[in-house]
Amino acid sequence: MRDADTPPQEPTDDRSHPATLTPQQRADLIRTAAAEVHERVQEWRDNAGWRNTPANTHRYETTVSAIDALEQLPEPDSEDAVARLADVVRPVVLEWRPSRPGPEQSIYVAVERLRRTIDVNM
Repeated sequence: MRDADTPPQEPTDDRSHPATLTPQQRADLIRTAAAEVHERVQEWRDNAGWRNTPANTHRYETTVSAIDALEQLPEPDSEDAVARLADVVRPVVLEWRPSRPGPEQSIYVAVERLRRTIDVNM
């Protein structure tokens, strides 16, 4: 068992090289990674150990708002449109840090995948 200061294992990067992906494929990777983050955050929120603190509420609302905004964007047809998708979810990446214990560690792993996905796509 890891202590709270030990970051989770880095996710493996098994995606294709970004130059070989179409804007739609890149968008699919971003949307998939964002959906995983949303799922992990919702599990954390639904957990009996959830503490309704201002910080937790802010992180939860930031994540849900960004994912909702992402779902409203049309499918991209250009690199600029893919960049817009990345910009919409970037606040989620900035919100989560690896030092949180418990269920928040699984959120961080998902956020790290999202960060790598949007960094690769930029």
